[in-house]
Amino acid sequence: MIIRRIQQEDNAREAALIRAPFDELNMEKRHTVYDDPNTDRQYEVFQSCARSVLWVAVEEGRVVGSCGVYPTEGLPEGWCEIVKFYVDRHCRGKGIGRQLFVKALESARFLGYLTAYLETFPEFAEAVGMYEKLGFKAIDHQVGQSGHTATSIWMPKELRSCHFTDDNMKWKVLKSDNIIHRPHLDAYSEQVELPNGKVFDEFYHLHFDPVVCIVAETEEGQLIMERQYRHAVKAVLTEIPAGIVEKGEAPLEAAQRELLEETGFGGGQWTALGTEYAQGGVQDNTMYSFYAKGVKPIGSRHLDASEDIAVHLIDKAEVLGMLMNGEICQAPISPALWKYFALYTDLLR
Repeated sequence: MIIRRIQQEDNAREAALIRAPFDELNMEKRHTVYDDPNTDRQYEVFQSCARSVLWVAVEEGRVVGSCGVYPTEGLPEGWCEIVKFYVDRHCRGKGIGRQLFVKALESARFLGYLTAYLETFPEFAEAVGMYEKLGFKAIDHQVGQSGHTATSIWMPKELRSCHFTDDNMKWKVLKSDNIIHRPHLDAYSEQVELPNGKVFDEFYHLHFDPVVCIVAETEEGQLIMERQYRHAVKAVLTEIPAGIVEKGEAPLEAAQRELLEETGFGGGQWTALGTEYAQGGVQDNTMYSFYAKGVKPIGSRHLDASEDIAVHLIDKAEVLGMLMNGEICQAPISPALWKYFALYTDLLR
């Protein structure tokens, strides 16, 4: 038996697997997954949502079970739903269901969710017992908008074991002097007091304008990469398009402008990847990262006076290899690429 991600050719078998228990137990079918039209297109449903996954168990070439993770509409922030947990009746009692369910819970943690939630029926009493043993606790109301209003058992489970209580770790600024004020850069010398009462008379804090970076994928599936000289490190670096958020710009607007100015590409579908600090110990600027899918040439490049950028269209697998080898070594850029490869490609799976 192997466990793998659902494939398009599994759709019909997966739909039959999902509907079978409702027929076996003569259960209510209206307002359940049974009559949900998306039940017949599970591959497409999960393929279109980055923070989701549907695992299937395959035995002798036949799908015999499934379990997945999905950010159902209407759930609280940080919640996901454990969905499509079904096992062929001829394969129950072999531990396949538990393996699938635990695999889905691990995926929920990997995908960054804080709470897993599920909906079920009293007829699935054996499965409910397993949920309880794994830490799920029943609540008295449905959460989210799955559309499956016939369910009568609702159970969440907290996924994080580590909780931070760190308000008492913050420093107090006693004095702040702006010692450098230049376009896009301010430097401050600060007198700070630590929670233990110790005072440092000189702590240097740098302020830069926020920046954006873009993982841009062309209509042909290549990534837009750049090579340019970076004088601070005296080296030519491989990067993704990036630039400063100008005053009055939203980060997305800045990202779209920078991509066009540096590469001549634009359009496509844009998704926020994340927000990071470049070096939180000494500087406060924020980097916003975006994934632009299906971009194409739409205009001419307009580079700043100090920019000399070579643009390259590179296969995504080759870019991943460059990232693995340390050839892409700009710290704020690497998180955007890692998140792209983890969520929007199969190259790390």
